[in-house]
Amino acid sequence: MHSLTSTGSDSIHPDCINHSLKNQLKTGYRAKNHRKTICRYRFRPDSWLSVSDANLLLNKRASLEAKRKQYTSAIEILTRLMAYEPDNAGHYVNRGLMYYNQRQWAQALSDYDHAIELNPRLGKAYSNRANLYASQRQWLAAMADYDEAIDLNPLNIRARLNQAITLREMGEYEEALVCLDIAMFFKPQSATLYAERGRVYHLQGDWNCAITDYSQALDLAADTSSADREQLNQVNRRVLKWMGSFGYTCGEGDGEGDGDIE
Repeated sequence: MHSLTSTGSDSIHPDCINHSLKNQLKTGYRAKNHRKTICRYRFRPDSWLSVSDANLLLNKRASLEAKRKQYTSAIEILTRLMAYEPDNAGHYVNRGLMYYNQRQWAQALSDYDHAIELNPRLGKAYSNRANLYASQRQWLAAMADYDEAIDLNPLNIRARLNQAITLREMGEYEEALVCLDIAMFFKPQSATLYAERGRVYHLQGDWNCAITDYSQALDLAADTSSADREQLNQVNRRVLKWMGSFGYTCGEGDGEGDGDIE
């Protein structure tokens, strides 16, 4: 069993925290006051929280830190979590991603390698390691890992997308188009996929197909009902930049939305 204890000498007693705390932890720290209190404490044995709840708390806290781009803090939390669950391959993948985001390539690769040793069928470990290899221009290693990730989960659209982007960087445009076409078969309303396929056509010199896909990407990115406005706005900015690079200008109504890829 693991408990929360203060960074000082005092311990938290269950009566000090609302009895609905466990439910709030499972729903993502919805109570701000509780969040501020909890974050000051660490886990140790003999607790009023179960092991699973304690680990859930740490995992959610690491996720919050990652979203805030506080990668060093997320790494520290994940390292603490791994002390309780040393055989959980997912923790190594998550920490590897934090290292990757900090451009600490050797540490990221070590974590991805260890995750695969623990669970050779964990697709996101292969796809994340492939991204790392691609960032280092180790093309063959990247392709092998993307293939493995896709073999484990043919519906891994992110792996297909990143494999296509890597193939594009390699100048293998036809193969990149095949990857994107397959991904779009499974996810036909993706602004990101249309944008990236348009970019491949653009680099090939097929202006008509490029403009068609860019325009479709902009239309999809304009969907105000989508929950992921930040990503759609990033797609919007990227497409407008690419279209502007060969002198194409959008109509008056086009542009970024008012809101803001394994």
